[in-house]
Amino acid sequence: MLFVRLINSNLEKEWDFVRKMPIEENGMTNSLNGISKIEFVEKAVPAIKAHSKGEELPYWKVPETVLFLWEEQTQNIVGLFRIRHKLNEDLRAGAGMISFFIAKEFRGMGYATEGLKLALDFARDFVEEESFYLTANDDNKASIKVMLKNGGKIVKKENGKVFVTINNPGKAKIHLEKVTPENWRFRYKICDAQRHFVSEATGILARAWAYREHHSEVHIIYADDQNVGMVLYYDIEDMNAYAYSQILIDCRYQQRGYGSEATKLVLDILEKDGRYNKVVLCYVEGNEAAKKMYENLGFVQTGDSDGNEIIMTKYFR
Repeated sequence: MLFVRLINSNLEKEWDFVRKMPIEENGMTNSLNGISKIEFVEKAVPAIKAHSKGEELPYWKVPETVLFLWEEQTQNIVGLFRIRHKLNEDLRAGAGMISFFIAKEFRGMGYATEGLKLALDFARDFVEEESFYLTANDDNKASIKVMLKNGGKIVKKENGKVFVTINNPGKAKIHLEKVTPENWRFRYKICDAQRHFVSEATGILARAWAYREHHSEVHIIYADDQNVGMVLYYDIEDMNAYAYSQILIDCRYQQRGYGSEATKLVLDILEKDGRYNKVVLCYVEGNEAAKKMYENLGFVQTGDSDGNEIIMTKYFR
């Protein structure tokens, strides 16, 4: 299985991959060829993160997100995708909105086709253009084939380039559905680096059963019609509070804001329920992504902990 991740998931492997990428191949340039590890970590990574937010950009550039394509079984990076968030005239005439590179040893295995599919699905949540606009040299038959397999349509051939558009379905709509006999068996993928931070789906369902006398509820998280995760909440009567107990987002759908959107929906449900004015949760110490998400949603640390779990609360009024 393949999945895509933003930069800073594994700096050692990311650095090793980009430094070995050619300076230029089939129109895709790589300014990080031969870069030292120190320069990559201290300069390149912060710049890439800033550029993805539209910060510190040279005047001729648009915001750009870099995705690494990973092979799950080997935990190897097999490719890289660069996604420009919008078009300008230079991109329209040249590189287009998405450039991609697959390492030579992984070519001919369908990775480019599957990787572009994953990159397009990732990009739909922040690219506002009605279509993704891609280009390839007209002698790069492999890349053109990859684009067409992902729904691309050739719209122009000019100056040795082929111009392709792929429909952008737009930002996925997050919604919750109660767990049922039909949807509970979905096999979620948990990132290796997060295994000590989150529970498996079976653990969440077991906890829901254990707390069934406390109005426990499990919901499946959907992005459009795609099952991407699971949440659990229940009552803590002696604290006059709700417990936001568990949230799981499949590794393949992380870094898109789905966890934050799902948590907002849960908070809306609890506030409308109205039996309590407070929500309590815990996150495992060291899980900085969870801490940041909860703080952005108005949770604050109480100063208490339960082992290595940090306790946070949020009041509705």
